[in-house]
Amino acid sequence: MNPTRNQYLQLHIIILLWGFTPILGKFISLEATDLVWYRLLISGITLYAYMRCKRIKPFVGISQLGVIFLMGAIVGFHWFFFYHAIKVSNVSMALSGFATMTLFASLLQPLLLNKPFALIDLVYGLLVLVGLLVIIQFESVYIEGLLYGVLAALTGAIFGVYNGKLIAKHEATTITLYEFAGAFIILTLMKIPDGVDAFIHALNIRDLLALLVLSIVCTTLAFTWSIHILKFFSPFTVIVTNNLEPVYGIVFSVILFGQSERMSLGFYAGTVIIMLSVFTYPWAKQRFVSTAN
Repeated sequence: MNPTRNQYLQLHIIILLWGFTPILGKFISLEATDLVWYRLLISGITLYAYMRCKRIKPFVGISQLGVIFLMGAIVGFHWFFFYHAIKVSNVSMALSGFATMTLFASLLQPLLLNKPFALIDLVYGLLVLVGLLVIIQFESVYIEGLLYGVLAALTGAIFGVYNGKLIAKHEATTITLYEFAGAFIILTLMKIPDGVDAFIHALNIRDLLALLVLSIVCTTLAFTWSIHILKFFSPFTVIVTNNLEPVYGIVFSVILFGQSERMSLGFYAGTVIIMLSVFTYPWAKQRFVSTAN
């Protein structure tokens, strides 16, 4: 893989779009389950319409369809965990937990892609754990948001890594469409216990406009684009670059939401430990693993 400068720019634009999703998530008044359900509904419809216009046939074999649906279910849980973390705490706390995704990806690659495990993975995993413990000590009132942020990171790492395997066999739009379908089924099942009324909401103009931006620009476009970019980057490179998403999100949230997003010095100390860990991890792994070999 030899990505061009243009492809690196595309990857960075995708991360910028994702960095704005938590802001929209806080801005939208719906609860996490409803927010993600509408997001998937709008995104699925717009993606299908695009594929029809381009005459793209979303054909995959039955065995592969089951795998893609399973990844879609994980996508659904990922988005639910992510937005629920924001709803029960705030953007900053959710993103500090979400920043652990790189380390989860490093641990999952040996399992999902049959790559060798390295001791440096465990060392950096412990460093991230230290950062999380520091945050918990100073911001215990928001611990639920932190835990859901970590769950979002874990599920995001699972489908992020495995999509690198799927893109070798299928078009990005096809993978995205069926993953959205799998995610939509899971969110629908989550809403069923609340009855028919759970599927009927009178959306105000603010929520509707924010949902359209979130669904069409930050989901259909960015998600499909992120899978397509795996033709030029390894899944791990994309996930490492995605470490910028929490940085953008926290900065955007402090600027836009002010006091509700300002945290203690202990929170920022723990977040710095996590971010330093995930940003230095690729360099450390390349140096120590290549030296060992």
